Amino acid sequence: MKRRLLLQGGSAAFVLAAPALRLAFAQPSALPSALSAADWNKAGFEAKTAAEAIRQLGAGTPASSKDILIEIQDVIENGARTRIEVTSRIPDTRALSIVTDRNPYPLAATFTFGEGTEPYVSTLIKVAESGTVRVIVNAGGRLYATSRDVKTTIGGCG
Repeated sequence: MKRRLLLQGGSAAFVLAAPALRLAFAQPSALPSALSAADWNKAGFEAKTAAEAIRQLGAGTPASSKDILIEIQDVIENGARTRIEVTSRIPDTRALSIVTDRNPYPLAATFTFGEGTEPYVSTLIKVAESGTVRVIVNAGGRLYATSRDVKTTIGGCG
């Protein structure tokens, strides 16, 4: 009997919340600007080479940094779903991007951080072939980078 009441209550709550959810997802302008995709780096995500993708992230060549930590397997069994964790210890980190040099579209992801947030990311990316995974960090108006070489035994493209 209690389970039936719980299910009825949950259904009623969903019915009441559904119009608000529909409004939020049907009208992107109703979302806060931080959640909209209007400012995404289209040219960077359409780049065909790692160098081109990095160029689209900002001006100049990134400086090498040991303050960017990458956690990723050295040998990846299935490149279609590869876990990567990135932490930036560089003060005033505003964004970090993950670039995989052998993917058809090398820019795998870009994350932005507000002031006072911890620049840490854990996500899944595709690593199509063995090669280099780079992380580019935008901090204090400058670009920093670090990289890891990885080997893929089963490609992420097939």
